[in-house]
Amino acid sequence: MVIAILCLLLLIIGGVSLWLIREGDSAGDDPLALDDNATMGVLPGIDITERQAQLQEQLDESMIAFSINTSPVFATGSSEGNLMLENPANNAKLLVVEIYLNDTQELLYQSKAIPTGSYIENTRLDKVLEPGEYQATAYFKAYREDDHSFIGQAGAAIKITVLS
Repeated sequence: MVIAILCLLLLIIGGVSLWLIREGDSAGDDPLALDDNATMGVLPGIDITERQAQLQEQLDESMIAFSINTSPVFATGSSEGNLMLENPANNAKLLVVEIYLNDTQELLYQSKAIPTGSYIENTRLDKVLEPGEYQATAYFKAYREDDHSFIGQAGAAIKITVLS
């Protein structure tokens, strides 16, 4: 899979380079004209295997895996609902989940850190909602396990239903 990703990246880089070369010929004083002194390839002395491992590590850290019920149901505005928040075992980072109403950006729920390989099946929202359907966005904020530094976040659209 890593080799396939690297091949795809090389194809994309090659295509973009070719396009830039063609654009550079007609651009004149284009600040993005390719440098005539640039040599295609990897710097001499660079271990390709080590470089691939470094790239894979960066890719692994930038990818945030998670799972959530995109249509959780709450019997009442103050009862527990089936959010089903999961931090998969292959994620290797802590996740904090924040759910905001789309129309008002009001915070409805914030978890504490969810460790790798664990989940929260049912929980209460931090704000009591009236019966109805609510469009919201769940943001999964990722943190390094070793020093708790912020990595990034990913989001998912959800529809919250409160029955009564």
